[in-house]
Amino acid sequence: METGSMSGVTMYVTDQWQSLIGEIVEIWRHGSLYRTGLVDDAMPDASGIWVAPDGVLQREFIDAASGCEVRTRLYPRSGYAQETAP
Repeated sequence: METGSMSGVTMYVTDQWQSLIGEIVEIWRHGSLYRTGLVDDAMPDASGIWVAPDGVLQREFIDAASGCEVRTRLYPRSGYAQETAP
């Protein structure tokens, strides 16, 4: 699912949080941008990510069960058909 972005860069919603370590992501809550940051760690089962501290913002755990939406520049990897070579 392609979505807009506050930064003007095309971002994609993903549920594959375990693959986002080292990526800059946007965290959306209740339809509003909550935070942007670097993912510095992730749970192996995609149940949550750690967003690195940035300025006055502390390192924060984002729990997948909280209903937050994570957007990344990477294409979504779940729930979409993969292209195969002919």
